[in-house]
Amino acid sequence: MSILFPKRQLRLNWHWRRLPLTARLTVMTTMVLTAGLAISSAVVTSMLYTHLLGQVDTQLTTTAEAIGNQTLPQLKSGESETMLSTYYVHADYLDGHTDTFLSDRTAGEYGFPHVREVDLTDISQGPRTISSNLPHHQWRVITGQIMDSRTGKTIGTVVIGLPLTDIMETVERTRLVVAMTGLAVVMSGAIISSYLVQRNLQPLRNIESVAGRIASGDLSARVDVSEPVTTEVGGLQRSLNSMLAQIEQAFDLREVAQQRMQRFVSDASHELRTPLATMRGYGELYRMGGVPEERTGEVMGRIEAEATRMGRLVEDLLRLARMDEGHTITMRPVDMTALAVQALIDLSVLAPDRDSAVVALDGVSDAPSITVMGDQDRLSQVLTNLIGNILRYTPEDSPVEIALGKDKEMAIIEIRDHGPGVSPADMERVFERFYRSDSSRNRETGGSGLGLAIVATIIEMHHGHVSMQNTPGGGATVRILLPLAEHSPTV
Repeated sequence: MSILFPKRQLRLNWHWRRLPLTARLTVMTTMVLTAGLAISSAVVTSMLYTHLLGQVDTQLTTTAEAIGNQTLPQLKSGESETMLSTYYVHADYLDGHTDTFLSDRTAGEYGFPHVREVDLTDISQGPRTISSNLPHHQWRVITGQIMDSRTGKTIGTVVIGLPLTDIMETVERTRLVVAMTGLAVVMSGAIISSYLVQRNLQPLRNIESVAGRIASGDLSARVDVSEPVTTEVGGLQRSLNSMLAQIEQAFDLREVAQQRMQRFVSDASHELRTPLATMRGYGELYRMGGVPEERTGEVMGRIEAEATRMGRLVEDLLRLARMDEGHTITMRPVDMTALAVQALIDLSVLAPDRDSAVVALDGVSDAPSITVMGDQDRLSQVLTNLIGNILRYTPEDSPVEIALGKDKEMAIIEIRDHGPGVSPADMERVFERFYRSDSSRNRETGGSGLGLAIVATIIEMHHGHVSMQNTPGGGATVRILLPLAEHSPTV
């Protein structure tokens, strides 16, 4: 038994866990209701039995006093037999003889009590219950003294009893009525609780259906909010919707990142394939002796140029990869006005014939002092990349301006050129990686297409925004927004 019982319990637990929550809640509610009704039924019938038994004991006590003092001689002479038609009286005298009084009708209906179960010598005990010679019948008896009316001395003991059958039947009928009523209440409660549980758990069914839609690939599915936020179900509905929105956003970002990575790898392979093929081709030509001696320097120069271009491309790729990994940057106050002046000094060295100036954004006042929180080296690289693009794509005599200004909590930096400008279609894509407006992808007129992508990534790391627009009068303007130092978010 000690081995089989745990196995049986495990099977019951297994079956219980397989039941739906609706069934389990209904069963538990019904069990609690049944237990409550059973306890209340037991308490009610017990109180009823105790009350009726107390009434019988009161009658016995009163009758014992009357019989012991006055009525017993009348019973013995036959004068009061009808008065005690339901009572049993047994008198045991000290002189050895006994008298028993019980009507035939009472004896036929309730039988004779087993007086031998009573200790006649102990009259201090109160009323007690004894059995009858008829099955399923009981008597309530009490013991008293028989006093001599003339001398006042004790001349014997008397046992007086009343049948308990009527009381027991009353209690049993009450118990049956309470049980039938309780059964009806339990059945009604089970039906009503099942309905209420199913109705109140309907929002969970809706959540289950939404989960099924999400499992099938519909990430836009949402739970209908039907309960107040103060309830558990209402809080769960809102939490699930928030979680589903984040999951959908994460999947969208993952898909975009995956597509971006595929395009990145494809473009990187394309960019690296050409210089590698060029270097391999010249190397094989030189190894096979197909390069004349007078062209050896030219061939080696081409190999070196391609290796240099490939090295710059690899460096740009590594720089972008590090920034994509979320490497921390050192944030400190950076004077953007000083960086702009330094960038134009570098430009004057590379292109002495170009006019350049640092101006105010409104074009009237002097250039303001602009301080932002950021990484000075990376922000300097932003200006360097943008100046390099101007040198590559604009005429040699095209002027360059860096305009500085403020707008509420943001610093505004505009790098303006007066070259041929950029088409509206290209403006939307110039900050994409490996994108070049030159569809021929000629590396003599364009770079790898990573310069502006690096600019956009650095500005994003600084919680800023970069865009391109046309310069009034012709040319292109790169507009950069960065939080001012006193309004910069903590990194």
